[in-house]
Amino acid sequence: MNQPSPSHHISSISLEWPSAEVLDALESTQLLTLWLGRTIERLIAVDCTLEEWQVAHFSNQAHDQFLEKGSALDRFCFSVLQTKDANLAQEWAFRLQEGDVSFAQLAPLSIGRSRETGGRLGPLRLEDLDAPLDRLLLRITPGVIQPPLQLGNGRTIVLRLDSRQPAQWDGNDRLDLILRLYRRWLTDTIKSLQAGEPKPGSTCSIPLP
Repeated sequence: MNQPSPSHHISSISLEWPSAEVLDALESTQLLTLWLGRTIERLIAVDCTLEEWQVAHFSNQAHDQFLEKGSALDRFCFSVLQTKDANLAQEWAFRLQEGDVSFAQLAPLSIGRSRETGGRLGPLRLEDLDAPLDRLLLRITPGVIQPPLQLGNGRTIVLRLDSRQPAQWDGNDRLDLILRLYRRWLTDTIKSLQAGEPKPGSTCSIPLP
């Protein structure tokens, strides 16, 4: 991890709200939010890179989330077919179990995202999947064709878990959690600024996390 520079210990930054003319132009083109985001990023990364700032301010919170979420951060790759016809799903499952056909061959007959990917999805984090698919993936054995599973939306899926990648506090998972926290902070900060409706040309103090 990079050593924090002095700017990491600053408790707030000051942003000059646009003049009336500039503000009108930004609002009329719906670019005010983008302008605020880029300006805040420029202000917080004066003496360091933006990534260094993010790590310094959000790494501890990200690690707490990593410990709390546990297996919810694991990534799964799986093959899946989806249909509104439960009988068709049963036929698919039988043919797949017998080895007569592959997910890729049946994918054009499926509905949903996997139709365009040869029946394969992932890697996807468990927390990003809806029930009951998330619970199913946690308990099944990779490589085994599962019996058809009816979803709450009237659809039935046939699924095979291909691989599971446990979350690790390494570069990718760590930086991804840090970036999520940073983006949430930035979004909330921008919303708070806009809700306050500062006067054109005024100076706004933004507390840092």
